[in-house]
Amino acid sequence: MAKEQIEACGLVRHGEGIAVSYDYFRDRIMFPILSSRDKVIAFGGRAMAPDAPAKYMNSPDTELFHKGQVLYNFTRARRAAQPGPGSKEPVTIIAVEGYMDVIALSQVGVENAVAPLGTALTENQLELLWRMTPEPILCFDGDGAGIRAANRAADLALPSIKPGRSVRFALLPDGKDPDDLVKHEGRAPFDGVIAQARPLAEMVWQRETNGAAFETPEKRAELEARLKQIVSVIADESVRRHYQQNVRDRLNGLFQPQRNGGGGDRRQSYQQREGGGSGRGGASGGRGGSSFQQQGRGMGISDRLTRSGLVRGHLDLPALRESVLALTIVHHPQLLLNEYDEIASIEFENRDLKRMWSCVLTIVGQAGAGLTVQDLKRELGENGFEELLKSMNQQIRNARLWTATEEADPQDSLQAYRQTRALHSRNKELRWQKIELERELAEMTEDEAERAEILLRALLEVQNEISRLENQEAIIDGFGVLSGRVKGAAVSHG
Repeated sequence: MAKEQIEACGLVRHGEGIAVSYDYFRDRIMFPILSSRDKVIAFGGRAMAPDAPAKYMNSPDTELFHKGQVLYNFTRARRAAQPGPGSKEPVTIIAVEGYMDVIALSQVGVENAVAPLGTALTENQLELLWRMTPEPILCFDGDGAGIRAANRAADLALPSIKPGRSVRFALLPDGKDPDDLVKHEGRAPFDGVIAQARPLAEMVWQRETNGAAFETPEKRAELEARLKQIVSVIADESVRRHYQQNVRDRLNGLFQPQRNGGGGDRRQSYQQREGGGSGRGGASGGRGGSSFQQQGRGMGISDRLTRSGLVRGHLDLPALRESVLALTIVHHPQLLLNEYDEIASIEFENRDLKRMWSCVLTIVGQAGAGLTVQDLKRELGENGFEELLKSMNQQIRNARLWTATEEADPQDSLQAYRQTRALHSRNKELRWQKIELERELAEMTEDEAERAEILLRALLEVQNEISRLENQEAIIDGFGVLSGRVKGAAVSHG
């Protein structure tokens, strides 16, 4: 390797007043840092000498390595989190504070752990965690620094949580880190800590209330305002509303504990004042809630593709659109390597397909450019996905969607993939809007008729847009094979 390349990789440095380069990691134990594709992109080094200026050092940022965008042990942890034979649920991912913790946990059989690289958890690293599991566990030391880091991670996660996407928190005993704990006490105490991981909402509540007294109206109002501000950063409207309700419930329990005979009335009056709970109608009260809910329900539009002849009898399969997206990549894995970050981030709704997709990412990330379609299918079969692949393949062939087959030209497959991905994203967005509008309508009372009319019109517009997209996809049913190039032999359609 040329001197310039060695320097660009961060392996050597120039010292002030020194003409020649010196080894950046001299007198250190080396730990390779791998990319999501299992390629070495940097190193970590632990000092051998006790008086070294820095106990741990990582490679500087380079063209290959940006420490805020990498998780140590990412690929191996994702592989370890795959459900084993006979298991229906994947194992969650545990994020600890340092890579020595990851190594210590691995030595006692905990393979599903990752760690940042000398920095606090970043948004990019959080997205990597969510790519592997919908609810990773963030494990922090139980000392003051660990609790502060946990609180920062809670603030980092809040804006990005969504339905089915959150984090939990595990706090170790004070003065212990995972390395210490498993070295002296074995794996069992660590497993116990992980089993008691707290939800994000609980972590935020405890941070704001532990050790504080709320004996005056001013203190109570201050807490209420602070919690409202904290949850207001949640971008997803549905999750934000449920967090707001959770805050109201917790405040009721803290400020107005229920007593026999009277607590229920005080709780109801607080919810009415705040605009939530049974005071707004909905399923348990309010004359208008029921009527508006019926109006919203009457305007519902069924899924055209689910009813169509393409997928009738295959209700346990993914939606046709999801099968197209997944099989296009299975049959053309090079597309994933070329546009990895964009394609890998797709979120499927079908549970089995979610598991298979995670397995696809692991296999492609490990094998790289040398992976063949046959190798990928074989490994997927060995991981229990053979029947799902077979059924999905028949699904797309019945629909005569040749661009998702192995025989299609990769350029045509990529173009069709991008179109389907755009439809998938837009459809998902519209359906969430529909759910939100229907929920808001269900909470309306009859004295809010003007507001309800506005929401009904918005709901109708969203449903018309959903119907338009479904009609656009339903063209598949009537026009058969789309034109384009075929790679190799002709495509069989049955």
